[in-house]
Amino acid sequence: MKKSLLSMAALALIMASCSNDEENVVTGNGEVANAVPVQISQKVAGVETKAAVVPGVSMQAVILMADGESPDFTSFTPRKENTLDSENKFVGDGDRANIANAEFTASGTAGEITLTPALYYPVSAETAKASILGVSPQGIVDATKVSFATTDGSLDVMYAGKVDAGSAQTPTSGGIVLDFKHKTTQLIFVAKLYKELTGTEWENKNVSVKSITVQNAKVPESLTFSNGQVNWKTVGEITVAGCNTALTTNVCDPSVPIMIAHASSVTVNLSLSVDDTIVSYNNLVVQNGSGSNLATEEGASHVITFTITPPTAAAGATKITTSAKVTDWKPSAAGQVTIQ
Repeated sequence: MKKSLLSMAALALIMASCSNDEENVVTGNGEVANAVPVQISQKVAGVETKAAVVPGVSMQAVILMADGESPDFTSFTPRKENTLDSENKFVGDGDRANIANAEFTASGTAGEITLTPALYYPVSAETAKASILGVSPQGIVDATKVSFATTDGSLDVMYAGKVDAGSAQTPTSGGIVLDFKHKTTQLIFVAKLYKELTGTEWENKNVSVKSITVQNAKVPESLTFSNGQVNWKTVGEITVAGCNTALTTNVCDPSVPIMIAHASSVTVNLSLSVDDTIVSYNNLVVQNGSGSNLATEEGASHVITFTITPPTAAAGATKITTSAKVTDWKPSAAGQVTIQ
């Protein structure tokens, strides 16, 4: 008779199913009789400076385990449940789960995390070793990668490389610490006016950011967990949320961060709302402090500031006022194709 061990928070239930004629019953206290659980802690690199993940924020990750002295994780068969016999034992190593979900509070120092379901050391021998790695956020796991469905630039994809977990007899000295590191670059936008609106064409008008879009953006589609390499998906333009209040000579509140692939340059479009008129600036190449193209970095956060100079009103001259209309399509001769 087999039964599956499922862990839910602090409650572990053993659901037994003996045949189609028997009902599931709850029994035991959820402890495995012949295996030692793997205890893991985590820390997050750069939480002091990354806006998407800061201390105290809840994170979700998928934790993967493979047996062996130094497994390469290149051919992985996901097992999501621990399967026990009638004595709460693993019959073999293949009955153990090798994938677990984890939710924990981001911290720059190591803190223990709870795995669902629990992961166990090999039972074939007390000296048999296992290794652990982690990917955040949680995604769909197959034989080589973790895939992500969200493509709007909001995913802060992180990777904790392979760590030797030791064995049931000799766990890793000092504990198993998964060190999660950011795999994208982070862009944050702010905007301000170069000078007051008095004496400009925008005097007495409300000027605010209508939209910010990043061109040629690539977002994480999946992560190969054997080496931490991100596989990117080109999504074209990504719209940035935030910074849409009236602009002054002080920078606006920061935009919502976006996380994309690092690149040798960043090109953006900016649209302003000047009362009811939209003023657009397209194909703006972001510069660094020395006037060269800003090259973004993996694991780094970049704050990009728009400094907007209002157009100066020409003294003693009359501005040309224009309007526009669109002529509708006119019907014309029809065509036909005859196929015999």
